[in-house]
Amino acid sequence: KGKELISYDDIKDKYDRTEYEFKSKKNTLKAYLYKKDDSSNLVVYVHGMCAGHEGYLSDIIAFMDKGYNVFTYDFTATGASTGKRYCGLNQQYFDLTNAIKFLKDNNLFGYQNIYLYGHSMGGYAVATVKADIFDAVVSISGFDSHINELVSAFSKNANALVKALVKAMVGIKYFIDQGIKCDVKAHNVLKKTNTPTLVIHGTNDELVPFEKISILSKKDKINNKNIEYIEMSDEKHSSHNSVIASTRCVDYQKEKYAIYQEAMGKYHDHKKARDEMVEKDFDVFLFNEANPELMDIIDEFYLKNRKEK
Repeated sequence: KGKELISYDDIKDKYDRTEYEFKSKKNTLKAYLYKKDDSSNLVVYVHGMCAGHEGYLSDIIAFMDKGYNVFTYDFTATGASTGKRYCGLNQQYFDLTNAIKFLKDNNLFGYQNIYLYGHSMGGYAVATVKADIFDAVVSISGFDSHINELVSAFSKNANALVKALVKAMVGIKYFIDQGIKCDVKAHNVLKKTNTPTLVIHGTNDELVPFEKISILSKKDKINNKNIEYIEMSDEKHSSHNSVIASTRCVDYQKEKYAIYQEAMGKYHDHKKARDEMVEKDFDVFLFNEANPELMDIIDEFYLKNRKEK
């Protein structure tokens, strides 16, 4: 994890966390319960492709500052969790399924209200698992099918025949490795769910193309009154990661990435360029700041769908 990401050491004086472990298949996943104050509201936070959950600490902080406590974990082969490699873009589906079992086994840690949130791979996972224990779910920048996402990413310029062959080979591999759960499609789950779910996606998402691959693009197939949608089309908040970043963060990152690109031109060395980017009064909190307007929307969605206990 680089200097450009917030670490727990940066916030431990203000936010408490307790560590746990649970099993996902053969691997041991490290889990964390973050607490700022006593609260009856818990968010289960499912991170995207990163070195571990700490890559999303800005969001976790934002939730705590809104009055939620947060349960999260490092998914397989990231952070402090075990595993030899990423097992596919759908690994979060299996990890989250086991995280939910862990929560149930621990009586949801006694929380009265519990919500689910995921971004990217996490956005896919939260839209595909059985979500009956949650008051509400928020899925951001998620893909509908992890196999279609892989085909899109690795055969962008290929013709239809090549794409079909790639999809068939990927599908066979995952079926052998994972069985019938190898490609759960989000829209098939969401059209049957009774849990209020908010699906959010940037219209200029460069990693999960909005028109073809995103969950939101399948809304006509979902046709479920429990699902709400938000298209993020603002110039500064419509890409894969900028949807969850503040405007100040987007501007600051642009400034710092310009320094990185200039340094790459000089050194042709990633480490030296990154070191130059993060020196000179680098503000790690601003570089990772969460989108406050989006957090307000999520908070309102969660609270209006709170179940009567």
